[in-house]
Amino acid sequence: MRDVLDCGVLLAPGHEKTMGAWVTGHQAVLTRVRLHPVPLPSPPPDALARIALSLRRFDGCILPVAPCSLAWARMALQQARDALTTPILLLIHDVKAPAILDLLSLGAADFIGQPVCPESMRVRLARLARPGAARPGSVAGGVHERQVSYLGAPVEADRAMPALAPAHAMRAHRAAGAVPTPWAAAPHARPRMPADIVEQALNTMRHQYRRSAPETFRAAKAQVVNGFEREYIRHALSRHGGNVAQAARACAKHRRAFWALMRKHGIDAAPYRQAALAVGRVSMED
Repeated sequence: MRDVLDCGVLLAPGHEKTMGAWVTGHQAVLTRVRLHPVPLPSPPPDALARIALSLRRFDGCILPVAPCSLAWARMALQQARDALTTPILLLIHDVKAPAILDLLSLGAADFIGQPVCPESMRVRLARLARPGAARPGSVAGGVHERQVSYLGAPVEADRAMPALAPAHAMRAHRAAGAVPTPWAAAPHARPRMPADIVEQALNTMRHQYRRSAPETFRAAKAQVVNGFEREYIRHALSRHGGNVAQAARACAKHRRAFWALMRKHGIDAAPYRQAALAVGRVSMED
């Protein structure tokens, strides 16, 4: 373990002043941890992806998350997950468990609630800074397989497949290539969500699924289907700025059926609309 850990504190939109004061108040009590405020270049969610390379100088980064910034944090992690290698510790305030699990599935490494215990934070940061610690986007347990396109187009292994342990890599190389889809040649097939959205949902499910106690095929299938539905709906809303009618049309679902799926998985369109409006306001100012 290093004697002193360098930790970046991301000044997320809406948290600039509060986190500046937080750094000042906690630096004195955090032994062997140096806190470095990191301003973001711009409010849009791709700001985290833009600075991913510069964040590598830190052993870890703290990202504050509150209800007002939850939608931004989700979109930021989603867009930065391929570029981000620095472990992210979520600093949670008044955020419920499903939302925390969602952020962890998008690449955050760990979380801690407020008020913060300095010793607990130091231990968590030290654990994340270990060489063998999992990094955002890495595969940790669960099902390991070569990533393929389920819409018929193969994905390059070097670009899509994270580094695996040797034993897992041996099994992954035995995986088959892309699976052809029976509807690929149908000229009048019903409209489908763009391939990148489906791939993102499937990729998130791979990282979320963990083998635990023995379960029946029916239970395992229900878990996978529910996970896919949840990610599919979220990505559709994110892509269409929270417009339920447009998202339902893009998914070739009736609006009532789309609403039913949203209620089933407890998904609210409001955060996506708020994030889209925030991005639009910034674009108009530029």
